[in-house]
Amino acid sequence: MGKPEPKDIEVAIETTVGGTPIRGRIDAVFPRPEGGFTVVDWKTGRPPVDADDLQTKALQLAIYRLAYARLQGLDEDQVDAAFFYASSGQTVRPELPSAAELESMLASERSTAG
Repeated sequence: MGKPEPKDIEVAIETTVGGTPIRGRIDAVFPRPEGGFTVVDWKTGRPPVDADDLQTKALQLAIYRLAYARLQGLDEDQVDAAFFYASSGQTVRPELPSAAELESMLASERSTAG
């Protein structure tokens, strides 16, 4: 069996989460063997050692996951996400907030910032 082939590469995304407009670019999206997709964000550095740092970085993945699901018209549970650290070859799958949790987090951040 060969290496998995990405379904999409360099996917431009634009969505609104918790009233905050978000734009970005997803590095790659791979089909999952059991169905659905995995959004992958390539990183050149090393994986974070600190759990809080990883959870902060995971917000980006959660936004990408939600944006890709919306773009493709998929349910949230049909898309997951991971970081791939090129320097070590390590894949990290942090726990991601749900769409509702993400919306709430960004909405409250927006209200305290304004």
